[in-house]
Amino acid sequence: MLAGYELQFAQSLKYVGVQFLAAKKLKCSVDNAMIKFYRTFNAIYSMSKGAQSEMVTLQLFKSYCLTYMLYATEVMPLSKHSLKTLHFCVSQAVAKIFNTCDKVCITQIRLACDLPDVSVLTEHCRKNFMNNMLDNEQLHYLGPFCVHC
Repeated sequence: MLAGYELQFAQSLKYVGVQFLAAKKLKCSVDNAMIKFYRTFNAIYSMSKGAQSEMVTLQLFKSYCLTYMLYATEVMPLSKHSLKTLHFCVSQAVAKIFNTCDKVCITQIRLACDLPDVSVLTEHCRKNFMNNMLDNEQLHYLGPFCVHC
C-alpha cells in the first residue's frame, strides 16, 4: 500500500530505457538492448551487403550497434551471464560481417579492429561516466562565477 492505494506487483519495470527485473538484489535485463542491437545490425548489414567493404560495415556497426548495446551499462549491474550474452552478440556480428565461423579468426579480427570483450567496453563506459561525474563535481564547487555552470 502506498498513499492508500494497493501497489501492483510486476516482474519487470522499464525506466529511461533500462529494464529492471524483480529480484532480491538490483538486477537488469539486456533483452531490450539485444533486440535493438540486432535490429540495427540487420538494417546496416542488409544495406551494406555487397556495396561496401567490411571495414565500412564494421565502422557503422561500432558507431550504431554498440551504442545501443552499451546504453546505460555504466550504471547497470550486469551479471556474468549478461556480459557473455552481449559478447556473443558482438562475435556473431563480426562473424557475419567477415563471413567466418572460426572462433580464433573472430577473436583475431576483434583484436585487430579494436573490439575487445564487452566487459572491457562496459568498464570503459563506467570509467568515462565516473570521470565526467568528477569533472562536473569540481565545476560545481567552483561556485557561481564559473563560466561552465
